[in-house]
Amino acid sequence: MDDFFASRRLRAVIWPAGALVLLVLGWLDLSQHYATDADVTLALTVLRVAPLLWCRSRPLLAWSVSFAAVVVTAVVTRPVSVAEPWPWGVTSLAAYLTVMLAAASRVGRPLAVGLGAAFTAATAVLLVLFPTRGDWTDLLVAVVGVGIVLAAAEVLRDRDRTRRRLAEQERISEAERTKRALLEERARIGRELHDVVAHHMSLIAVRAETAPYRLPDTSGETHEEFKAISGAAREALTDMRRLLGLLRGEGTDAERAPQPALDDVAALVAEAGSGVRLDVVGDVEGVPPTVGLCAYRVLQESLSNARRHAPGALVEVRLHRSPDLLRLSVDNGPAVGQPLTLAGSGHGVMGMRERVTLLGGEFSARTTQDGGYRVAVSLPLRGV
Repeated sequence: MDDFFASRRLRAVIWPAGALVLLVLGWLDLSQHYATDADVTLALTVLRVAPLLWCRSRPLLAWSVSFAAVVVTAVVTRPVSVAEPWPWGVTSLAAYLTVMLAAASRVGRPLAVGLGAAFTAATAVLLVLFPTRGDWTDLLVAVVGVGIVLAAAEVLRDRDRTRRRLAEQERISEAERTKRALLEERARIGRELHDVVAHHMSLIAVRAETAPYRLPDTSGETHEEFKAISGAAREALTDMRRLLGLLRGEGTDAERAPQPALDDVAALVAEAGSGVRLDVVGDVEGVPPTVGLCAYRVLQESLSNARRHAPGALVEVRLHRSPDLLRLSVDNGPAVGQPLTLAGSGHGVMGMRERVTLLGGEFSARTTQDGGYRVAVSLPLRGV
């Protein structure tokens, strides 16, 4: 149990303020209603109030000090009239029960009951040892006070257990949502890559089937090899279609459309608006379709995130082709207007990372020093 109050800032003010108020009231209570020296009154007042300052961090130590303080106060003070409560003055009871509540709500039920029993037993012992200072109705006050504190502590413990369970369930739910989003993203990547790979497999099958007609001088064994290659390609296409049937869910007609390529990047940037600048270095023609599709999807998601989280910000897109790598970076500055409150899955970055990782590339996404955001991707062109 971390607290009695919902606001941490409020607790930081209330506990010291409450201790200060109880310090003043306690000193007035002891000095006016109980016969004792001024120095002893001040010392006992401080000793009773001090445990309030650490009862949340060290509850059992605070309870021990508070218990000893109120017992010593009862022993060394004498009521100035029979109307004054004894052994526990009003401020003694208030200080002790507050500390006990903090301690009892942070320990198990048996120990909490033990704390209350110790206080009740101390009340009875003091009334037996000093019968002229109080009467047995004060024992009833102690029992009622302890009962209320134990009941309140039980409520606080239940609340704490409920909060922990809810936090654990939320953690598990978030992990499940992340896992499901990852699987869905992989399935979507698989559906997109199918169209690219199927095209190449179809070309292999067609070229293998037509090779004997285009190369009439080849031997019969070569014809059989071409036939085997064509058959294997056809079987692979059939298997891929079966796999695609498993990956495709209902309502995926839009994903059956031709997949975008790197040549479509300029149109995507133009569609994003005048606040997006594109800088292309190198010849991006001839980039493998899988790499081009990955770069397009990363750029698409990055522009969507920039539009959602940094409206009005300038976005710079850089596309660099080298012999071995295709590099893409998307930099947007800090938001100029109010970020849009559009609901998103929250897994866009994860999806981009998954796409790049599947192709053996490198991915990074981070906040820049000026408050903007940068996405950088490096995709290998060989071995893809």
